[in-house]
Amino acid sequence: MERHKKTIFTRHLFIDLAKECGLNAAIFEQLGSGRDTEIVVDNDTLKMLVKLQEQFAQLEEMGDNEYRGFYIELPRPTQEEWGDCEASIADGEYESTEEYLRDWELSNPRETVWYHVSSARYRENRTIQFTDRKHSYFTIANYSRYINRVGNNFPNEWQRDFLAKLTLYFHKLIDTIIQDPEEFNDYVANHLPYQQRDGKIARKEFNRIEPRFKIEVEDETTAIKALEDSVCKNFGRPLDTMTIRSYCKYYRIAHEAYGRYFERFDTTRKIRTLPNEVPLELQDVAYYNMVKFCDLQDKYALDSETDFNKFASDHYGELGLLRLNILASDFDSPGWRIIVSNSYSAYVDVAVEVATALYKSGAPLEIHDAAKLLRILKEKDHVKLIPYTFHDYMGHHEEGTVYQLPWEYECMDSEENVLSLKQYHDIISLAEWDEIEKVNIDKNGI
Repeated sequence: MERHKKTIFTRHLFIDLAKECGLNAAIFEQLGSGRDTEIVVDNDTLKMLVKLQEQFAQLEEMGDNEYRGFYIELPRPTQEEWGDCEASIADGEYESTEEYLRDWELSNPRETVWYHVSSARYRENRTIQFTDRKHSYFTIANYSRYINRVGNNFPNEWQRDFLAKLTLYFHKLIDTIIQDPEEFNDYVANHLPYQQRDGKIARKEFNRIEPRFKIEVEDETTAIKALEDSVCKNFGRPLDTMTIRSYCKYYRIAHEAYGRYFERFDTTRKIRTLPNEVPLELQDVAYYNMVKFCDLQDKYALDSETDFNKFASDHYGELGLLRLNILASDFDSPGWRIIVSNSYSAYVDVAVEVATALYKSGAPLEIHDAAKLLRILKEKDHVKLIPYTFHDYMGHHEEGTVYQLPWEYECMDSEENVLSLKQYHDIISLAEWDEIEKVNIDKNGI
């Protein structure tokens, strides 16, 4: 392919290209706002999807299933594209043009919005997906992920018009990229918002920048001792047997510690109390029944190990809905141990509080991920910076916990804001950022 003169990638280049093709961020936002974000194509629209993927094929494959992906930058809608100001005022939605413009600015605070687009093909299944690395906006495919899908959310005429715009846009953009892929890669590396990148920062620096982020527990000395014992496999003397009555004792200790943790943040939280007439030997079982809305004594023999094994299934040891579990196990052990197993990185502190309470009770205790939890308390690990932190699992990364940066425009010197602008820039400057995927020309296709 003949090379043209060097392309200078700028924000205005992306804005002008999107406007030329009739695209803006509001269209993508609208597509991603519904429950069903699939655009399933067939017949004529399938031909358009094939043509679209042929354009992507000019780039080198970057993974399995003919994966290719890169970032695009779209402008926010203009005031006119966003809505009809005069009609909105006439309908009483706004009292003045100034109010309309303020709402437009608040609804579209960023001049441009970045999206990641990826193309893949597995056998006959074709997919193009658009995300901002925080949410999946929409997918164009020739098949549906839903088994019982009926019909299509998007009218055929609208599909054809939208796909025609996308096809034109990517035809022009990819033609521009292949003139100078290195320049494109440099532009993305220098301008992609940090909120849409992966990185990490030393926890000690992170906590220094904003002390409120420090993970603290009530009895740090004992917590560290409990974690160190688990790291060294000093689990204590195992129990000879495990029964429902015995297990409920440890579950109650854990659940009460869990409750005390959340009482710090919600003083109106209901404190569970047992009726006065419950016999002492049944109080731990009654507590479990109260928490789990069950009647164990009606279904199982409380002092039978066989019945404990029948009972110990599903989510029997979960505290609330945190994926924090208190389990009893004799796996790979001559006796029974109490296990604290935490999944979500957001609940590291409550997991340590629960483990500490069990440790103080003398339970033969094993704490999963003890080494990672210990590094967190001693500030000897890193915080992973990722675009989206909801339901983040500890086991998915080396770093102990994760953090999602706010947008720069959200950072102000105010107690209501999570970060000040200075703190935001301090984190960015001290973080180690992962390399962003780079595009290359498929030389075999040229």
